[in-house]
Amino acid sequence: MAERIIVYGAGAIGAQVGARMHAAGHDATLVEPWPPQRQAIAENGLRIDGADAQEFYRPPAIAPEDLSGPVDVCFLAVKSYDTQAALERLAPHLSPGTVLVSLQNAINEEHIAPVLRDVRIFGGVILVNAVLEAPGHIQATLSVSRSGSSAKLPGIYLGEYLAKAGATAQRVAELLSTVWSTEIVDDLLYERWSKLVNNTMFNPVSGISGLSSAAMLANSVARRCMIGLAAEVLRVAEAEGHLPTKIMGEFSVGDVIENAAGNSDIFDRGLAERAARVSPEAATSLLQDVRRGRKTEVDYFSGEISRRATRLGITTPFCDAATELVHRVERGMAIPSPDALQQLLRMARGSGGIHSKTLASVWHG
Repeated sequence: MAERIIVYGAGAIGAQVGARMHAAGHDATLVEPWPPQRQAIAENGLRIDGADAQEFYRPPAIAPEDLSGPVDVCFLAVKSYDTQAALERLAPHLSPGTVLVSLQNAINEEHIAPVLRDVRIFGGVILVNAVLEAPGHIQATLSVSRSGSSAKLPGIYLGEYLAKAGATAQRVAELLSTVWSTEIVDDLLYERWSKLVNNTMFNPVSGISGLSSAAMLANSVARRCMIGLAAEVLRVAEAEGHLPTKIMGEFSVGDVIENAAGNSDIFDRGLAERAARVSPEAATSLLQDVRRGRKTEVDYFSGEISRRATRLGITTPFCDAATELVHRVERGMAIPSPDALQQLLRMARGSGGIHSKTLASVWHG
């Protein structure tokens, strides 16, 4: 009997996953809470505009309340702040044999595992970019993560939470390979933290400035903010025991920290060089939310780093300031503008700036 697969959350990423799996012959259904997206897909299908071609799919799409019966594999693709509500809705349909794969940003496996103790928890670290242009219409773009000149990265890193990959990981990877190139990893948290560096660099700055990914890379003030944010994530990652060795596929920890401390410009130049290689349409998920007037995931990017840093006794002035400024945009107290990045720099510097000594043993070793 074919496995029953659902993708819970049919946004720019989830819709592609479910549509392509269904087209490949799998019993895959989209479960989407947002009526306009669900209805557009159900009535007119899903259109995906890529760099070279348009694709059209007609996957089944249902509302969460219409989900019934057991599920074998669930791909979770909702916003991080909707995770708890999604798990409550999914719980009656999951059993000890079910596999749940989080395709979300941030490190949500830490919150999912205690709730679904008998379910196999996997994470898919997404390295592609997509924009939901309108209900039923997705623009697939070249992501910052895959824009490096030397990095040959897959579309997804797949790993099991707190476990080494085995036969189940291979089975899930075969499903995901119908969507994007997939690489199985033994250390999911390493890849999660690597992606969290990227997310924290780009997402808050985009929400504050209103700039696309390429425009941020081309803006010197935006890059200064991004480098400050990246350095803080790395300090926390080191303290948590998950320090990445490569940033954005090709830069070292030392490149970032030395640049943040004013001793080098290697990382800054590398970021600027990527501006021309990133799709002009590419926009962070947070900027897409800001444009639609929706709640953002900033609390799971810079906000998450600030919370962890507080527990560890580490100061994170850039993350603290970035989170506050994005919240002001959310509340309608500020309008995204490149000029607002100067305020981010002032707020961060007023809180003490970046300290690079904590990572000296890593990047000089």
